[in-house]
Amino acid sequence: MTRWLALPAVLAVALLAGCGSDSSSSTSTSASTGSDTAASTAASTTSADSSAPPDKGGKGAKVSYISPVAAQPGQQEVNLGLEMGAKELGWETNVLDANLSPDKQVANVDTAITQGRNAITSWTLDPGAAAGAYTRAIAQGIPVVGMNSEGEGVTATVWWQYSICEPGGPNEQDAQFIAKQRPGGKVIVMGGPPAPSIITSVKCFTAAAKKAGLDVINETDNTSDTADAAQRLMQDLLTKYPDVDAVWNYNDQSALGDSAAITGAGKKVADATSKDGIIVIGHNGDKDAITAIKDGRLTGTWDPDNVASGMAAIKQMQTALAGGADKTYPPLTVKSTFYSSENIDTFKPAAERSMTLDTIPLGN
Repeated sequence: MTRWLALPAVLAVALLAGCGSDSSSSTSTSASTGSDTAASTAASTTSADSSAPPDKGGKGAKVSYISPVAAQPGQQEVNLGLEMGAKELGWETNVLDANLSPDKQVANVDTAITQGRNAITSWTLDPGAAAGAYTRAIAQGIPVVGMNSEGEGVTATVWWQYSICEPGGPNEQDAQFIAKQRPGGKVIVMGGPPAPSIITSVKCFTAAAKKAGLDVINETDNTSDTADAAQRLMQDLLTKYPDVDAVWNYNDQSALGDSAAITGAGKKVADATSKDGIIVIGHNGDKDAITAIKDGRLTGTWDPDNVASGMAAIKQMQTALAGGADKTYPPLTVKSTFYSSENIDTFKPAAERSMTLDTIPLGN
């Protein structure tokens, strides 16, 4: 299995997860360090006996998630998973929103340290900027679990399956899917902010596409991480490349923007079996993307199982609290599932998925 380490990001990630919680055991709080209204909505705590000191990974631990952008639907589902896992252990959890700012992410880590949190999970925006803050946490005995992140100061990692590059993995499957439908087809690759996990996925797919005989005619980054921005980018790209066969996107918001531009130009989005139209693939399994597949506006999306990822982060924190913050622990990879017109009827919304810390769907 290969994982690429990216150059330090100067912007940030926007990938990704309505979360809900049991009103008898959960209350909403605003995120610290200047989080906006959307972040306040996403930030929440799961109740625990705050007077009881935490034991080795046991009841009473207080943990924080440093979200890259808390308002993003996938990130809200990650938070739901964190809440579920925390509730199972009798822990308290909150969310601190970096809102796509590496500097704010660093400040949020320091806030979690000041608040006396017992463990942190963080989706790193800029490894170079975050390393010092993570090291400060480790020095205080606070383990740092990376969400799709590794590097200096990261104690353990939770990976989405499609965020790693491995033979036969999701990115290679995307390339083979397109090559089967459009042999030798022309492909546009739409990446995003230069966060390590995004860079890894883009590189992995691009290499797999070329290996599959596809012609990668353009690589464009949707650094704004919005559907509107992707739509504007795709409108220009369709003018330059009117005969494009497929568009691969690092997330669903970009894919939905592509779809709007394609249909707005009078072109068709292909389904999983059609031989005409433009193939549009997204990642995240967002609610809007699932609806778009059902409506024929999106070819497919990879669901990383954000809820399971949040629970896996709790599981990694539990392991690190028991074993010590100054050690490193094996990564956990959460299985991803590709949904298209062929299996979309089997999709189950995040809030309806039931699992425990012992039944998280883990891959290799």
